[in-house]
Amino acid sequence: MGNKSGSEFCGIMIRTEKQLYFAGDVVQGNIYLHIIKEGFRGKEVKLTILGKEKQVGKQDQVLEEDHMKEKIFFIKSQQWPIHLKMIILWLVHSYFLLKSISLQTYLEHVIIKMAFLQAIARVVSTSKSINDIKNKQKLFHRNKRGNLLRLQVDAVLKEEHLPLKQSRKNIYFPTEFLNFNYDIDNSNCKLDVDKVDSVFVNRLRLRSNSDSEHVLEFELNYQYHKGPQKGNKIQLIQKKDYQLQLINLKNPLQHPTPSILGNCVNSIYYLKVQPHYEGCSCCSPRPTVKISITVLAIPPKEYIQPLIQPENWNPQAFQPIIIQSNTQGQESTLNKNLQQMAEPMKN
Repeated sequence: MGNKSGSEFCGIMIRTEKQLYFAGDVVQGNIYLHIIKEGFRGKEVKLTILGKEKQVGKQDQVLEEDHMKEKIFFIKSQQWPIHLKMIILWLVHSYFLLKSISLQTYLEHVIIKMAFLQAIARVVSTSKSINDIKNKQKLFHRNKRGNLLRLQVDAVLKEEHLPLKQSRKNIYFPTEFLNFNYDIDNSNCKLDVDKVDSVFVNRLRLRSNSDSEHVLEFELNYQYHKGPQKGNKIQLIQKKDYQLQLINLKNPLQHPTPSILGNCVNSIYYLKVQPHYEGCSCCSPRPTVKISITVLAIPPKEYIQPLIQPENWNPQAFQPIIIQSNTQGQESTLNKNLQQMAEPMKN
């Protein structure tokens, strides 16, 4: 991935190993600098991480709907000296992504949180008549999300949701593997759990301008696992980690389309875990747990194709840098605004 830009003096390109990162991940990539001819006045290559976090708050009331939007910006830069000669430089950079920015909110309704990053590489010009030569690479940054499925089966067949102690992601590219596990408590039921279904589901909702809608669900991939017998539950030593590939078994070559959250077309994905019993349980519904999954578009092939190494390049390594937000004051202001916005809800 990545693109390139340049001038009559040199060209530059930044390229990261991948485009989607989670908090705490290490980003690695290359900066390619090709000096075409002498005359450009510059002494250093500058790598900048420009981030923007967007908070959207929504408060629903009887007669009105209030929206609040706040943006937090953070920047981190580091510079390395270079000698501009007619050569090709391969600058290897590696750095840590920023840690999750935890904003305390007081709203009980929807809070949408998005973080966008850009890695910008530039050759800094020391001449006022010649612009910097720069190139940028967009990165997607998400916080890790933990989910544990716990099914407690008894006479009335109820379900519970508990947080997972270790973090797992819920954003994937097509064909990646979803990692998950679950607990099933069957100690109060008189029926054996014959099997447990784990299904990758696509829910498609189509809505017209007249507000009529049609909903379809497609089971794309699935697994069956053995469940506990009556009066038992899955013990800690028996708990297993499972993997389910995000593909369409009926047509593996056709990748799942990206998630869409539109008004007219809404396409979402989720993992459904549901037990099956040996015997009749028609008097009560089977407990079912669903975990939301976001599917991203596959990057174009040219983004992941390796570059041919020229004969005369001179690779130089950068030291890792830690990317942290420098906007603690902005966070305090945002928290204050969110708290003031939530005050009418407490009355």
